[in-house]
Amino acid sequence: MCVFDRLRLMSHYEAPTPVWAPADVGAFVLSTTHLDHLGLDETLRTSLLRWQEYFDEHHPADLCGWDSPASHQRYAAEGQRLREELDRALPGIQVDLDLWPVPSDD
Repeated sequence: MCVFDRLRLMSHYEAPTPVWAPADVGAFVLSTTHLDHLGLDETLRTSLLRWQEYFDEHHPADLCGWDSPASHQRYAAEGQRLREELDRALPGIQVDLDLWPVPSDD
């Protein structure tokens, strides 16, 4: 059972997962054990971890940017898909997608 009413989906360098607690409880990154407690199915859980791994591989801290435009486009599209899946899997919990590493179209 989830004790949060809101979660943030956001990658960060070498984070264990891309799922974060809300700011009002410390904005900490959830561990894989936390993901287990959310009751997510294995497919969604694995997809979340792969999305985080993709970020680490294609937007490494030492590069401080994407290795290609295609990488950030794929990352953004997968983030949107994962947010939609989390919305379905966690009814009643607001899931905010933070795509901070994706360049804006400004």
